[in-house]
Amino acid sequence: MCNIYGRHSGLQLPLSSFIIQQTWGITRSVSRERYQIGMDHALVAITDYCERIDDSFWAEPLNAVTNLVFLFVAAAQIRALRQRGEPVSQTWDLWLLTGLLGAIGIGSFFWHTFATAWAELADVIPILLFLSLFLCSFLHRVTKLRISWVLFWFFLFQAANILLLWMLPGDLLNGSIFYLPAWSGLLLIALYCRFTMLGCSNRLLYAVLVFTLSLAFRTLDQSLCAVWSYGTHFIWHLLNGVTLYIVIGVFMPKQRTAHQLHGDTG
Repeated sequence: MCNIYGRHSGLQLPLSSFIIQQTWGITRSVSRERYQIGMDHALVAITDYCERIDDSFWAEPLNAVTNLVFLFVAAAQIRALRQRGEPVSQTWDLWLLTGLLGAIGIGSFFWHTFATAWAELADVIPILLFLSLFLCSFLHRVTKLRISWVLFWFFLFQAANILLLWMLPGDLLNGSIFYLPAWSGLLLIALYCRFTMLGCSNRLLYAVLVFTLSLAFRTLDQSLCAVWSYGTHFIWHLLNGVTLYIVIGVFMPKQRTAHQLHGDTG
C-alpha cells in the first residue's frame, strides 16, 4: 500500500482528492528512483520500497503476494456475516466494509506490480473509503450516536487531520508519520471503549498494538535495505491484515447480545 501527495510527478490531482488524501494521512515521501512505465500512462511511477529495483511486473514479489492477507480477512468476514443471519438491509455497511477489505488487497497488489497512476488510485481509494466508513459505522453502531452527531465528529476529525498533515513534512519516519491520524483515531476509540465500559476495549487495544508494530516495520523498510534486500514493507501488509481483522470484529459479537456488548468491561 502506498501514500500519495496531492501533487507529484507533474500530475495535479483535484483539490477535493487532495483534501481527502491529506485528511486520512495517505501521503507519500519521494526518496528513491523513478521508473517510466510507459508514455501512455498519466503518471511516472515512483517507488520507495527496498524490494523494487526495476520496473518489471514482479519487481516486488513479497509486497505483491502478501496482499492475499486482505482477501483472507474479507473471506472470513463474509463467513461471519452469513452466520450472523441478519438481512443485508440491516448490515449493508458491514458488507460494504467487507468488500472494501477485498478491494484494498486487490488495489495494493496492482500498485506493487503495475506501479502506475491508475494502480496507485486503485490502492489508495479503497483505504480511504474503508477508514471513513469504519469510523461512521463505529460511531453509529457501537456508541449509538445519532447520524447528526456521527457526521459532526466525522468532519471534526477530518478537519483536525487536514491541519495536522499540512504541518508535517512528508518524509518524516519514511512517510509513516502520515498514518498518525489513523493510529491516533484507533487509540482514541479504544480508550473511549475502555472508559465507557463498552465490551470492545481489549480488542481495539490489541489492534492498536499490532498497528503500532506494523508502522514500525513500514518505517524501517528503507533503513534495512542494505541488510535485507526485500525490506520490511511486506510485513506492514501482513500486520495490517491482522489489524483490520481485529477491528472489524468489533461489529461481529455473534455470541453476545447487544446488552452484553455495552455491559462488560472488555
